[in-house]
Amino acid sequence: MLSSSPIETDIVLVGGGHAHVEVVRRFGMKPEPGVRLTLVSKPVDTPYSGMLPGYLAGHYGFDDCMIDLRRLCRFAGVRLIVDRASGIDRAARRVSLAGRPPLRYDLLSIDIGSVPETGGISGAEHAVPLKPVPAFLERWAEVEALAEARSGAVRIVVIGAGAGGVEAAMALHSRMNARFQQSENNKKNTNGRPRFTILSMTPEIMPGHAAGVRRRVLAVLRRKGIAVETGETAIAVEPGRVLCASGRAFEHDAAILVTQGGAASWLGETGFATDGRGFLKVSPTLQSVSDDTVFAAGDCAAFDSAALPKSGVYAVLQGPVLAENLRRAVRGGALQPFRPQRRVLSLISLGEERAVASKAVFAAEGDWVWRWKDRIDRRWMARYGADLPAMTGAPAADPAAEAMRCGGCGAKVPQAILNAVLDRLRADPETSRTLALDSPDDAAPVVAPAEGALYQTVDQFRAFIDDPWLFGRIAANHCMGDIHAMGGAPVSALVSVTLPFAAPGVVERDLEQLLRGVLRGLGEAGAVLIGGHTAEGAEMAVGLTINGSVRDGAPWRKGGARPGDRLILTKALGTGVLLAAEMARAARGRDVETALRSMLASNDAAVAVLRRHGARACTDVTGFGLGGHLLEMLQASGCDAVLHEAALPMLPGASDLLSAGHASTLHPANRAALVGACEGVVPEILADPQTAGGLLAAVPADGAEACVEALRQAGYPDAADIGHATERKSGRPAIRLE
Repeated sequence: MLSSSPIETDIVLVGGGHAHVEVVRRFGMKPEPGVRLTLVSKPVDTPYSGMLPGYLAGHYGFDDCMIDLRRLCRFAGVRLIVDRASGIDRAARRVSLAGRPPLRYDLLSIDIGSVPETGGISGAEHAVPLKPVPAFLERWAEVEALAEARSGAVRIVVIGAGAGGVEAAMALHSRMNARFQQSENNKKNTNGRPRFTILSMTPEIMPGHAAGVRRRVLAVLRRKGIAVETGETAIAVEPGRVLCASGRAFEHDAAILVTQGGAASWLGETGFATDGRGFLKVSPTLQSVSDDTVFAAGDCAAFDSAALPKSGVYAVLQGPVLAENLRRAVRGGALQPFRPQRRVLSLISLGEERAVASKAVFAAEGDWVWRWKDRIDRRWMARYGADLPAMTGAPAADPAAEAMRCGGCGAKVPQAILNAVLDRLRADPETSRTLALDSPDDAAPVVAPAEGALYQTVDQFRAFIDDPWLFGRIAANHCMGDIHAMGGAPVSALVSVTLPFAAPGVVERDLEQLLRGVLRGLGEAGAVLIGGHTAEGAEMAVGLTINGSVRDGAPWRKGGARPGDRLILTKALGTGVLLAAEMARAARGRDVETALRSMLASNDAAVAVLRRHGARACTDVTGFGLGGHLLEMLQASGCDAVLHEAALPMLPGASDLLSAGHASTLHPANRAALVGACEGVVPEILADPQTAGGLLAAVPADGAEACVEALRQAGYPDAADIGHATERKSGRPAIRLE
């Protein structure tokens, strides 16, 4: 990614909560020179809490109430790390992540919300927590499948009678009723209807709201037939029943946990001051009272001076203050306090398109309240999607600083930085096995195999994502593809790295992340890194020279396919159009994540499967697209081919994006090369350039079906038989589509 100003300060945002999405938006509208923001969030689609009841009730679609963090971060020039934080090392200023190396920070902000408290409930794993929302939606699908089998006759117990629990109960009740409408002959059969029960540990539901609000909500619950059991504290959840402290038991097919919000367990292990419930104590400036380089907002924050309800409203209100204070902290200016409103307006959904307004003693109910709420919610969501400008104005670079950047060997990464990174990689057991750089010699010996030849290939490309670790892994996979296409195994590699201009500490962080990614990719294929070169430049780029050998059988060539052989493709297509559309903020974040997971899948295991099933010719599908690489195979084999267009596996979103006119910059040239070779209209997916794509192999027809099944079992779920080779009809290869 191009950088218009050298990076000097890293701000890491942990969590995709309401305050942080506003920080990202504001920094996108007005970037801070020399500052890089990194957002860490496990879900790439983060829900807006205000629209969640409407989504559960079926009034909104998924995309209506989910903020696409990848699109938002692309707009803002913010780096997105899709992972879950698991700890913080204050001394090293490092955030630990669940599935990848830690991230270093200069300033840190935490907005991870809360989780339902389960400390007093044994067997809570048998319940379905409402948060995190993505996990709830997956488990709720199982409940709906059960209801489908029973024609709607399921028992739902909602544990928790705050506003969140009551809204969830009414929303899910409306959803169920809409899905399982009773026939005229069955309306009197109550056994065919979903039954909902709300358990409240307090004498009243929705404590904190005025009596008039509670009366209105209770009347709606009675009208819906939702039972409310007050003074019932759940102490245990068992398969099939919830046990309460009173001794009563409530039978269920699903127990929904919407209890008071609790703190993530790892926050208490950070050493930061927390309140009695484990939330981070913050000052009025939203800074941790223990460390002024750390901020917190939303439900995970607790003010040292006064308690605030755990409500998304406060996270929304804190967003602008947090964004401004992060800027001021970078500049060294005085921070401003967050002054919470004493009374906030709550708009409570009632399941149908009807709502109750609540503020202090004020209460109002009606369809008009829902329409009011709907306008407010849609307007808020549009700020992070439809209303974003077409492009971000980047801060101007300092011409003097740019003029002082040298070329030639003067552009190398400083030796001290390189040595520091290599020392840490050597000391880490996970990376030391893949790092064969023990001597300071100027070149590394490469030993040829005792039998056969040593194969060598090279590839290089600029970064398409600004996550160095992920980019390093994908680059390694991509560059090893040529060795895998020969039926071989990578043995060793040389790496060439270009890093964007930045402060020395930032360069060191990025170099370590990138090399860890490269080493992870090489290590998964059994290869080692034996040397390399580093340089500074305008943008991140990686190239690898891969050495490999063919250990089992003869090497595959592009020639060797015979008429009748089936054409087996190991991975789905579409990475080119998805990456191009992502740059234009047109691709859905979840579709881009699926494409990235596909790129992370090594071709190593596919080689063994294809070898067992007698593959006779093979190539990897990369920059020239499936069509271009297939033509190379057909030219070398003296064959034509028939492709079954309907059998071509495509990544989610790729087909729609191609139809909408999105394409990689290489796509037109790839397509032009296919015109004349393809009979009829050229399918656009054939010209789509692939990054870290799969293998295309010619396999004897009698083993093709078993080969595809074996590939799927080996971790290639999109593997497919896409056609077959035929006799050559003319002097140049041809592809016929069926």
